[in-house]
Amino acid sequence: MESVYKWVASLTNVETRESALLELCKKRESVPELAPLLWHSCGSIAALLQEICAIYPYINPPNLSAHQSNRVCNALALLQCLASHPETRNEFLKANIPLYLYTFLNTNNRTRPFEYLRLTSLGVIGALVKTDEPEVIAFLLGSEIIPLCLVIMESGSELSKTLGKCGIEL
Repeated sequence: MESVYKWVASLTNVETRESALLELCKKRESVPELAPLLWHSCGSIAALLQEICAIYPYINPPNLSAHQSNRVCNALALLQCLASHPETRNEFLKANIPLYLYTFLNTNNRTRPFEYLRLTSLGVIGALVKTDEPEVIAFLLGSEIIPLCLVIMESGSELSKTLGKCGIEL
């Protein structure tokens, strides 16, 4: 567990962030309290959001590398951990964090880096939908998720289409 604390602290340092993201992603299934630890650690959520926002300029025009996509997908996997955890889910929604992912869902580029980004973002939304909580449903219905999922179902890969149905089945 000590190494998990070390990796969480490393998220706030730009030089160690990439390895911290990778290591925390490996541990996310085996550390049940990772979500509250991330949420309550100073600067962790800001670091995850910085990773996400850093690639916005590469979305349009599409110029996203596999390395950039993998790095952001690691940040998204940690956000999925937050979305799945009962102690952090409501705060996650109150902070409007899912809205940061809508840019990724709104792309129609079919290259692997973009598809991976879209699938991982849909995984975060899917983690929220799975809970079937009224607050989650109200948040998602009040956002742009349904039109985004319809576009994905129309133009995405087979896996994207399948995951896109999650947003429609609210």
